[in-house]
Amino acid sequence: MSALLISVIKNIIIGLIAYLLISLPREWLRNFFMKLINIRTDDKVVFLKKNGLFKYVDPIGLLTFIFFDFGWIHQPAIDYSKTKGKKLFIYSIFGIISSFILFFLYAYLCRVLNNALLFNLFYTSAKWSLTLAIISLFPIPSLDGSRIILSFLPSKYYEWYLKFSFYGIIFMIGLLVLWILPMIMQPLSLFITNVTNFITFRN
Repeated sequence: MSALLISVIKNIIIGLIAYLLISLPREWLRNFFMKLINIRTDDKVVFLKKNGLFKYVDPIGLLTFIFFDFGWIHQPAIDYSKTKGKKLFIYSIFGIISSFILFFLYAYLCRVLNNALLFNLFYTSAKWSLTLAIISLFPIPSLDGSRIILSFLPSKYYEWYLKFSFYGIIFMIGLLVLWILPMIMQPLSLFITNVTNFITFRN
């Protein structure tokens, strides 16, 4: 097996693990914060599916993270009849905050761990967590940014949102196929890399 192939396989494995590290802990933290302020976020209220290791994996989002250094995760399904207004706003903003927290956590682990493989893993996780936090601000269904906007709208718009949520992902895939999204993200990815390097390597 050639060194190039081994390197590709290693990067894919690290990418998959890093993707899990930016998605699962993010949603666990989100629910933890919601419970701290006494807003229920158990499966019956917020999540329509049971938890699983790959619950938040979006195949296209995973591939774009691995090959382009940006992407998205599969957003939790929300029962909008029970999660609306102020509760929806808090729920959405806590998802973004959770990604920022993970960014600083993984960057810190890069600084204290004396292992090249683990450094590579947590550096990737830090950079992707920051990327996810920023991308989540985009007002595209069903990213948290669009849910923040939805939280300020009357309930009659929720059905419209659910109807068009699927097209948000189609829209991003279309931009990806047309190479528009990579061009938009290139300067942002450079900024994210510089910020990650500054936090990780600063004295």
